[in-house]
Amino acid sequence: MKTTSFISILITPCIDKAYLQNLPLYAESASWLMHRHTDGEFIDDFLEITRPLSHKTLLLNLPFASPNQAIALSSRFDGVHLKSNLLEFITPLRSYFLHNKIIGYSAHSVDEVESALAFGADYCTLSPIYPSLNKGTSLGLETLKNLPQSLRSHIVALGGIKSQHIHELMNLELFGFAGISYFLES
Repeated sequence: MKTTSFISILITPCIDKAYLQNLPLYAESASWLMHRHTDGEFIDDFLEITRPLSHKTLLLNLPFASPNQAIALSSRFDGVHLKSNLLEFITPLRSYFLHNKIIGYSAHSVDEVESALAFGADYCTLSPIYPSLNKGTSLGLETLKNLPQSLRSHIVALGGIKSQHIHELMNLELFGFAGISYFLES
């Protein structure tokens, strides 16, 4: 697994060809790139555009129908990121991937983080941390501060993150942060 001490994950919005053409520019400050889409339509385009960025970790985030589909579609990626309704996919994927691929999970509560990690996820996004449009009530920085370091080290903060938040998130010794608009605005 390619890692740094504090990772930054660029999450693609629902993409189109125009976004893909600008992806190398958006990706400059990201450690990892997460291809998120409603289906597998742009996988080949995403991989072609990111080929020069092979030093970056690539994750696939789709609404997988089964663990077998996740295995098949992620063969050219460094790992998968599972939506919050796919918690039960973690154990079979971990059994198949062993520790050769990264498994991430979208959590919206501390209980979900604990469950996902117990099932074998490598990290969890926890969101929303800061206020973010259409994402409900933010969990707030205090939620992260009150967690033991053993849990924080597996959490990627997500939701409403701006450049002025990065130093504070780093000081919490999180695994990292993720975003969409953060990278579009950088």
